[in-house]
Amino acid sequence: MFSDKDLVARSIEDMAEEVADLQALARREREKSEALRQMEIELRRKSVETRPVSDELAESFWQEAESLREESQELMRLFMEHKLRAAEVQRRIDIHDQIESLDSYDEVWREAARARRG
Repeated sequence: MFSDKDLVARSIEDMAEEVADLQALARREREKSEALRQMEIELRRKSVETRPVSDELAESFWQEAESLREESQELMRLFMEHKLRAAEVQRRIDIHDQIESLDSYDEVWREAARARRG
């Protein structure tokens, strides 16, 4: 789950860009997977309709549908992997933002304490 990018200090902008890239990639993979599923359904329908006429042709349609199904499942696996990776990087960005927020709260409290004393 970790990549070489995790071992290098990166800017928030770089991480935000990675999140956007991963989400776009995941979206494309999901869309392609859905298109393959539709093609699979169509091939299975053709296979059933062709069975009375030609067993060989029907079997070839069925095998092609199986191949599309496997490819679609692999794309969905990649989709989930990329979504999880994007969420992980986004979480790091959120943690960074929280730390910066706490740092600024610290500064506000110091200024308030000085103002009260002075």
